[in-house]
Amino acid sequence: MDQPSSTPVSDLLLHPIRWRIVQRVLGREVTTTDLKRDLPDVPSTSLYRHVAVLIDAGFLTVVRERKVRGTTERTLSLDQTKVGRIDEREARAMTPEQHRQAFLMMLTRLAADFDRAVERGDLETRLPQVGYSQLALYVAPEDLDAIREGINAVIEPHLTEAPGKDRVTLSLIALPDD
Repeated sequence: MDQPSSTPVSDLLLHPIRWRIVQRVLGREVTTTDLKRDLPDVPSTSLYRHVAVLIDAGFLTVVRERKVRGTTERTLSLDQTKVGRIDEREARAMTPEQHRQAFLMMLTRLAADFDRAVERGDLETRLPQVGYSQLALYVAPEDLDAIREGINAVIEPHLTEAPGKDRVTLSLIALPDD
């Protein structure tokens, strides 16, 4: 039996540098200069190449360009509807190893984000923004669809950066438990 081919999402986002770029742009507008500062271990040529791949694939959008010292600085945003959500067709095209790699990459990034929040030293004052829990739900397939639609409806108004609002990363995982 033939192995399913890679999906565009897995091809793009399972690359560690592109995944890190996406995480930095998630929910905000950033310049390529911001990315260079936030990802100092990534060589500039690699960073620009991976940004170009994400722009060409429609994950990143150039929202502004301005001239800075003879070069063009681009401000980027992310289409959040494409990231972190793999539709059923794409999921079926992924190999079990690609699923495992994507899941572990998400968990690794989540752990790194948590470590960074703890190391900032202001966790005590930001505890209202921190939460983690695990629940067991008993659902039919249509129930899970309704739950996802409800969660999306609640979250949608909060996906855009706004003055006076703090950025909080929300990660959701659903797994069958048999």
